[in-house]
Amino acid sequence: MIMAVFLPAYNYNFKNINMKLSNAALLILTGIAIGAAAGVLLAPDEGSQTSKKLLKKAKKYKKLLDEKVGDYKKKAGEFKDNVEGVAEDVKKRFA
Repeated sequence: MIMAVFLPAYNYNFKNINMKLSNAALLILTGIAIGAAAGVLLAPDEGSQTSKKLLKKAKKYKKLLDEKVGDYKKKAGEFKDNVEGVAEDVKKRFA
């Protein structure tokens, strides 16, 4: 009964996880670029001040993005390890 719950997880496609992570990262980077462009167009400060502010914000968002991507990679790795463990258990039970 317990094995039936875990069998669908054995066939999970890990390429989909990587694709979803790549799409999420691309969307985040696109949002940052659009926000930066809007900031330049609507900025009340001089160009040099605006450039400094944009650089500071870009560094902040890059750090945030790196953290999020790292978190997603860690979760995907943990999920993969769990699925592999379940797969080994299933193989042992049916061997």
